[in-house]
Amino acid sequence: MMAERLVIIGGVAAGAKAAAKARRMRPDLDIVVYQDETEVSYSACGQPYVLSGVIENRDKIVIRRPQEFASDNIRALTRHRVEAIDVATRQIRVNDLSVNGAQTTAYDKLILATGARPIIPAVDGIELEGVLTLRSISDLDRFKSTIDILKPGKAAIIGAGYIGLELAETFHELNVKTTIIEKFDRILPKFDEEMAQQVSAHLVENNVELITGQGLAGITGENGRVVSVTTESGLERDVDLVVVAIGVRPNTDLAKDGGIAIGETGAIAVDRKMQTRVPGVYAAGDCCETVDRVTGKTTWLPLGDIANLQGRIAGENAAGGDASFPGVLGTAIFKTFDLNVACTGLSETAARQAGYEAVSVNVNRSDRARYYPGGNSLAIKLVADKQGGRLLGAQVIGPGKADKMIDIAATALLGRLTCEDLENADLAYAPPFSPVLSPMITAAGALNSKVGNR
Repeated sequence: MMAERLVIIGGVAAGAKAAAKARRMRPDLDIVVYQDETEVSYSACGQPYVLSGVIENRDKIVIRRPQEFASDNIRALTRHRVEAIDVATRQIRVNDLSVNGAQTTAYDKLILATGARPIIPAVDGIELEGVLTLRSISDLDRFKSTIDILKPGKAAIIGAGYIGLELAETFHELNVKTTIIEKFDRILPKFDEEMAQQVSAHLVENNVELITGQGLAGITGENGRVVSVTTESGLERDVDLVVVAIGVRPNTDLAKDGGIAIGETGAIAVDRKMQTRVPGVYAAGDCCETVDRVTGKTTWLPLGDIANLQGRIAGENAAGGDASFPGVLGTAIFKTFDLNVACTGLSETAARQAGYEAVSVNVNRSDRARYYPGGNSLAIKLVADKQGGRLLGAQVIGPGKADKMIDIAATALLGRLTCEDLENADLAYAPPFSPVLSPMITAAGALNSKVGNR
């Protein structure tokens, strides 16, 4: 009798995690991972730091190679692209890209971990040498070789999201003068305006030119290479390199063509078991939607940690388990120059749009006792629902330990705590680690007063 076969389409975060979890659940399961890239499992979030040289070797962000999967009796086949799914017969068509040969193979359970792809604007010059994206490991390799060949002195980053702002620091380390062009009227739309403004000011302090309120209109080249960019208002900047970082879209073509339902966000619809509307077919990671745990509404959040969490659930359930993924809070953090920038839950703007009677407070505190050397500042914004004081979101920006603060806030959101609960949290204190009252407790106390609990 042949072993039950689990096929996973895509590796990186969700697919690789799903395979590992399924193997722990079922030692007898036949597991095959198809990945169209040269690496099956890697950390995409580490790529800017490879480019800057903080991580000296690209191979350090490769997590597991096919031979390591093979040691767990998992077949991880790179340079294999799945081109079609037939859910009626439970078969897929796979093209071995190394020989350009397609074959059909059967599955018993299927996990889609097809990820997301960069949005590419339809402007003149987008195909020129020196126009880059940074999403996949092949993007990283192309990016690195292009820098080595062109040795750019000036670059334009199109888009002021997390990747764009991380790359601004990367280019600074490489002595590349940088202009960021953002179509929205400000950077970081998930943050409230006064918080995002702190990041804008810091970028300008570090000689990054910010052009907001207008998008990219065109790219000009000479001899096939980029020489300048033009904005929608006609501003022109001479550049040697253009990075397109205006966002990503879920890779859903394979699912759509296979008759697998797409949800309201444009990503694959799944339930809390990570199962699609086709029995035996699951999806995880950047290709599928999820639930916002604050509002209860459907959302799409393409982040690496979420992909790992969803992959674990999909792998367990495809192997016969009964796990659930409860949704996301939107917790995220990144670094640009000397600022750590973090958020969780809803901004004040988003809370009001969601129908809450939102109240907020902004505080500035040190992350250590004021007399202890080495402390760094943090700007903290907390948002709560005035009706009952439930915490709705937090934003933390500064050179201090933003990760610690945002994780406290995320845990409070997870527990549906009020600002009064958070004000009375028993958090660790010693002068090298915190003021006597944590900055988060101080902020929660100020918000509690505003809510009207005292």
